[in-house]
Amino acid sequence: MRKYLLIATLLLSKQAPVSCVRLLELRVPAHAAEGGEAILGCQFDMERDILYSVKWYKDGREFYRYVPDSQHPISHFATPGIMVDVRRSSSTVVTLVHLTRESAGLYRCEVSGEAPLFATVHEEKYITIYLLPETKPILTGLKEKYNVGDRVRANCTSSGSRPEAQLKWLINNRLVGKNYIRGPWYRATMRDDVTETILELKFTVGSHHFNFDTMELKCQATIAPLYQQETVYQVLRKDILPMDSFTDIPELGEQPVPTFPDFGDTSKLPLEDETDAAGTELHLDKLLTLFLLLINF
Repeated sequence: MRKYLLIATLLLSKQAPVSCVRLLELRVPAHAAEGGEAILGCQFDMERDILYSVKWYKDGREFYRYVPDSQHPISHFATPGIMVDVRRSSSTVVTLVHLTRESAGLYRCEVSGEAPLFATVHEEKYITIYLLPETKPILTGLKEKYNVGDRVRANCTSSGSRPEAQLKWLINNRLVGKNYIRGPWYRATMRDDVTETILELKFTVGSHHFNFDTMELKCQATIAPLYQQETVYQVLRKDILPMDSFTDIPELGEQPVPTFPDFGDTSKLPLEDETDAAGTELHLDKLLTLFLLLINF
């Protein structure tokens, strides 16, 4: 009996065209954010075959099935970390919502053709779930004004995340050197898998740190490739007075009138030319008198 079944199978395989299901593209994000969503894509080509089913697995456990000839084509099964949005899912797309830490894992798409061959292909990719900070980086310890020679010590803190955020300080949009920073340090939170990150900025202010009497301090927090935020703080130079502080300068139309000492009535004072003429006439009279005395003698 087995011999006849084998012969029949061989005859059918020779008469029917050979088909090959091809999986064209598996679109699974390498990283996703906790509390967010992930869209899984599985593009395939049945060639001359007929689609029997599309199945999705997480860590080897089936959580989604699409069977086009079924009365209810879409089925999904309870799996830790998996919540399927059925309205946004089909034969080629599965949408996962409300991701949790348990959503991380190995995802596999499996496509099968119809009987009698049930040709099956599959591919798989891993998803890592990150918990992103709820706020921008927080700066503490900074003053509104600094002078040349003052000491700056400030902290940049990124709120709880998984993994820890990568922090960096910039002055006037230039990354600071290692001698400007201390840390990072990591502080535990209420969740064992979540930590806060702290990076200290410390340096002595120089004139080169100011650009038009202002200094911009910036802290950037990054969790690649999902998150990057920054906080900027503007600092003024302390010894530069603002223009509105010069209140004692009078307006051009209000200049004070200069005053001079009172010399009384100057109308009777002799002019410079009159004084010189009188002195010359007196001198000639004295010379004439002296000449006459010498003659008589």
